[in-house]
Amino acid sequence: MDIVSLAETYGVKNLRFFIPMHPLEMFGFIPGIGFKSSDTPTEIVECEIDESRYQVADDYKITLKAIENHESGSKLFGKEHFYITDLENLIERSDEFRVFVLTIDGYCEIKH
Repeated sequence: MDIVSLAETYGVKNLRFFIPMHPLEMFGFIPGIGFKSSDTPTEIVECEIDESRYQVADDYKITLKAIENHESGSKLFGKEHFYITDLENLIERSDEFRVFVLTIDGYCEIKH
């Protein structure tokens, strides 16, 4: 799976990734500061590409940002950074990493 080609074909804004993420755990005494703990179980979260730091066209790194809070509203998810080749390998080798394209009819999965 070539993420750069998918972004060129469908547009960066139309790609959606479902990936496992750890929820943010907030410090009670410092508002707005959070961290992720590997002790907390991961959940599959819908993400979009955030190009504020890395551009997909550069074919180097990619940032995936959680679109919404967890359905319960009590969990927050942040961003994950990947090397593009590492993310492509994870998508090909793991059923937990999935890629979709937004269409008029909804979501269409891109099979690896």
